[in-house]
Amino acid sequence: MRRITFALAIALILGALTISLPKFKSNVQANPVANPMAVSFGDACQNVRFKFTNKHHSGGKIRFQRIRYYNKANGNWQTEDVNNADCNQNATCTTTGNNLRDSEGEDLTKFRLVYKYLPTGAGANWSDEVESGDLAPTNPVCNANKTYGPGSQGWVIR
Repeated sequence: MRRITFALAIALILGALTISLPKFKSNVQANPVANPMAVSFGDACQNVRFKFTNKHHSGGKIRFQRIRYYNKANGNWQTEDVNNADCNQNATCTTTGNNLRDSEGEDLTKFRLVYKYLPTGAGANWSDEVESGDLAPTNPVCNANKTYGPGSQGWVIR
């Protein structure tokens, strides 16, 4: 009984000390070494849009997730996320502008659209990601404010 009383007294004393000790505050503010938003992508091809028409076999919406593009100059496939790209069946949609790194003035000779689709019908769920086959632009040179996707329909997703 004596041990329990002693242990209880110690616990109460330590608890009281923890509550009563002053809270330590610091006015020190860390300044970052570099601004992550100021990172330059060198020669990014800026404000590039992609136009496509949803003729998908599921008959429902598609959600354009990413664009993959082949940069002939460096011989690499590169990938960029896209935004605001839900597209209803039979609609022609254009993404908001994206910046394609290391691409200003370069030939982007192949594109692949990465998307999900939502079939029609009760209880339908978005599919896993699907990647289109290679799509060729009519003019591969990337310049700021360019829209890829030929003609009035752009690339057709079937």
